[in-house]
This record gives sequence, structure tokens and C-alpha cells, in this order.
Amino acid sequence: MIHWYNNLYTDQKIRENPERCKHHIERCAGSLRRSLSKFWRSYYAIALPSNEKNLFDIIETRQLFFRRYAHLDLYIVGLAKNYDSALELLQQILMETAGQDGELQFRNRFDKSDFTGK
Repeated sequence: MIHWYNNLYTDQKIRENPERCKHHIERCAGSLRRSLSKFWRSYYAIALPSNEKNLFDIIETRQLFFRRYAHLDLYIVGLAKNYDSALELLQQILMETAGQDGELQFRNRFDKSDFTGK
């Protein structure tokens, strides 16, 4: 299931119509129907980490086509049109989560109650 952050970070292209982008991603995630593959647009999602060693995961949304992702809970924090924009968004998120002393306060920054599910 895909959970969206309430204050989703987006780049300029996605900011024009974020609901449409979310709809495309949710419609095709975990579906193996080849008929839907033509609707895939290439977006990059910044998600909470899948393991404790990572800070974030950057996932190309075309990967969500695999059935494995239908059984995972993805907590998406940001959405970008291309990889470079995703890196810029990630930099923005990291700068905002850095405390006054420069220490990352990431683990306390995103609470799962701040996300909405489908």
C-alpha cells in the first residue's frame, strides 16, 4: 500500500498537478497487467527507508510495476519528475531535518501518522 506524506515534497513539474501523478502511481503499483504499462510515466519517489542503514530510498516508479511492491507499505515523502530533481528534493529534505547543531534529526522528523493511505 502506498502512503503519501501530507506535506509531500515535489519538484516544479509535479507541483503543477500532484493528484494526477499520485493517481498514475497508485493505479499501476503492483499490477502485472501489460496493458497498464503504456500508462507508466517515469517519476522518482523519495520514500522512507526499507532498512535501518539507509536514510531514504529513491525509487523509480516503473519499479512499482512488480508485484513485490503490492505487498509492501511504502511511505512516500517526495515525488520528482527526474532523478536530478529527486536528488535536489532529497537535499532540501536533509537540510530541513538538520538541527541547529548540524545533527540530522531524521528519525524523529517523519511520523507515520503524518501519512495518508489510499
